[in-house]
Parts: sequence; C-alpha cells; structure tokens
Amino acid sequence: MKIKGRSDTPDLQTQLESMFDQVWRSEDNWQLWDRIDAMVAREVQREQRDLLPRPKPRT
Repeated sequence: MKIKGRSDTPDLQTQLESMFDQVWRSEDNWQLWDRIDAMVAREVQREQRDLLPRPKPRT
C-alpha cells in the first residue's frame, strides 16, 4: 500500500549538491587558513633572521 503525500526529505540530487557545497566551502576555508599559516611562518622566519648578528663588511 502506498502512502500519498509529500515527504519533507529532499531528493538525493539536492542532498548531494548540498553536501558538495559544504565540502567546497570547507576546502576554501582550509586553503585560506593554510595561506595565513604560511604568511605567519614567513614573518616569524624574517623576524628571526633580523635578530641574527650581521657580519661586518670586509674592507
């Protein structure tokens, strides 16, 4: 026996598109944080390099 009526559950295509959208947004967010981490690491290296004593120029 079939039950007539609409289900509140989205169809599989809509669910799949929603899941892909969430994955793509998460990947964008991860890439942003990777770029921020790389920038911070580069700045730390620059600061450490600037703290090292510089050799005197030869005359």
